[in-house]
Amino acid sequence: TLVIFSQFNANGAPTAPNESHIEIRGTHGTLYLFYDRFEIVPERAPTLPFPARSPLDRAQDRAWRQSFRQLREPLVVRGNQATEPHVRNFLDCVKSRRPCHCDIETGHRSTTATLIGNIALERRAWLAWDGEAERFTNHEEANRDLDIAYRPGFAAAG
Repeated sequence: TLVIFSQFNANGAPTAPNESHIEIRGTHGTLYLFYDRFEIVPERAPTLPFPARSPLDRAQDRAWRQSFRQLREPLVVRGNQATEPHVRNFLDCVKSRRPCHCDIETGHRSTTATLIGNIALERRAWLAWDGEAERFTNHEEANRDLDIAYRPGFAAAG
């Protein structure tokens, strides 16, 4: 696990109910992200108001508990984590000179956050990121982790 963020009071979903990689909780439900799918589990909310009451007024609790309704429909969307379609698309695009389904900019932007997280975890530091300069503004040592040493005879593109 790279990052653990816990916010248990956002809704009533149980903590860690499955083996998801990322869990995002909101007021209408919880989004669970896996490598091959995502799932939305709706929050249940009461349709009756829940006024303040004394211990003598507990009779209305049953009606209140029975008034719950789902705020949205559950949803499971399956994906494909296989790399073969990406490789096939890349090779086809090399041949045809058309753009790839996932261009280099999209690939770069989609991995930046996880790479920053890995560096922060390794350095055990809070890092401030300047997206335009693509550098850390508060940790010069962490900036050294942004580049890799190439083997002799190889060089970075660009």
